[in-house]
Amino acid sequence: MKQLLVLLTLLRVSSGVSAQTARPHYPALSRTLDSLAVVDQWPMQRMFQQLPDSAGRNLEDVEKANYARHQPVLEAIVRRYGYPGFKEVGEKSSNNFWLLVQHADAHPDFQRRIRKLMLAEVRRKNASAINYAYLTDRVAINAGKPEEYGTQVVYEGVGTPTVKAVPKSLRDPARVNQRRAAIGMEPLENYLNMMTQMHREMNKPKPTGPPL
Repeated sequence: MKQLLVLLTLLRVSSGVSAQTARPHYPALSRTLDSLAVVDQWPMQRMFQQLPDSAGRNLEDVEKANYARHQPVLEAIVRRYGYPGFKEVGEKSSNNFWLLVQHADAHPDFQRRIRKLMLAEVRRKNASAINYAYLTDRVAINAGKPEEYGTQVVYEGVGTPTVKAVPKSLRDPARVNQRRAAIGMEPLENYLNMMTQMHREMNKPKPTGPPL
C-alpha cells in the first residue's frame, strides 16, 4: 500500500498550493525541486493507472532507484540552502521538497533532521503545517512509535468489499481530531474514508477487451 501513500502525498501537495505572490529567492533551485518531484511521482502514477513501464521494468524498483538517486541531491540542497521554504523556492517547490523528504524512508536520520528544520519554518509561516504533520507521522512510524495525526494507514479486509483504511498506530485517539483541527486538517474519519476510496479505485479490476 506504499504506492497509494505516495500518490496521496502528491495530492496533499497539489491541494495545498496557493498562487505565487513573490518571486522565489532561488528560482533555479525551485526548478530543480519541481523536476525531481516529477521523476519521484512518475512510477506511482503509472501504477495507479495500472499501466506498465514501457521498458518492462518493475515500477516499484524504479521508484526505489529514484529515491536513492535523489537522496544525495536533497542532502546537498540542505547543506547549501538550509530548509527551502516558501520564500526561498515558492510554495509549490517547497511542498515538492517536503514530498521528496517524505519518501526518504531509507534515511530516517535525514527525515528527523528535516522535521526539526521544518518546524522552525512552520513557525515563521514559511512551510506548511499540514505537511509537517505528515512528516511527523512518517518519522514516528519509522521509529516504531505511534503517530500523532493518523496520516499513515494500513488496510483491513484487503480483497473484500469491506476493505477500509485505518491508522497504522495512533497516540491518544480520543484527541486526534483536536490535534488535526489545530493545524487545519479535516477530521480523521473523512481522511480515512478518502483513503479507503482511493484504495478501491487503485485496485479495482482493469477492464479487458476492446471498448464497447
